[in-house]
Amino acid sequence: MNQESFEDLAGEGPALSVSERTYQALLDRIASRRTGPGEVMEERRLSEELNVSRTPMRAALNRLLGEGILKRLSNGSVVVQEFGATELLELLQIRRLLEGEAAAMAAGRIPGAKLASVKARLEDVMRHSAAGGESTWTADNEVHDLISAHCGNKSMAAMIADARRRARLCNVERLAERSVQARGEHLAIVEALQSGDGAGARQAMAAHLDNVRRAFAKTLGYLPHEG
Repeated sequence: MNQESFEDLAGEGPALSVSERTYQALLDRIASRRTGPGEVMEERRLSEELNVSRTPMRAALNRLLGEGILKRLSNGSVVVQEFGATELLELLQIRRLLEGEAAAMAAGRIPGAKLASVKARLEDVMRHSAAGGESTWTADNEVHDLISAHCGNKSMAAMIADARRRARLCNVERLAERSVQARGEHLAIVEALQSGDGAGARQAMAAHLDNVRRAFAKTLGYLPHEG
């Protein structure tokens, strides 16, 4: 995240402390792969780049260390942890269990206007874009965000957020060829949520994450390709 974008983040509101904004800025760098696995996170340099003092920078780095996103080497250097294919498949299995239940719990809780809005965007993407560019995943992510935010269990929502964040950090590229299919899966989830069908929402979410996991497993060579 460059200086300008960090200042934009700072403008989101007073609820975010300098330490929190610094943490989010570092996490964004790592999740977007601008700082990759094994790269050194040097406190002084990062403080200068983000124009913050070393106290919030140290707090942010320590938080990322505690979360296992960074690791400290024997020479004292702090580097970005590498999450690979095995971790991704494990995280998707965890997400299936947690998010399936969260979807069932969120059915009937999410405001209809929000569901209608995300459904419209999903349908628009399906009509106009078969590409899997980063911007086209926004509506997909919002489905998961809405479910976590309205499942009624803050601890579950926090665990889901952590699993999703770690999955993003895995050194495995998204599968662009699943773009259209994923949109259809998210629409099925939204429609079950709109109808208040908890069992249907659970089933649709589980099917979606099963398909994601299966596609990655095939791509990574864990399962044979069909045909």
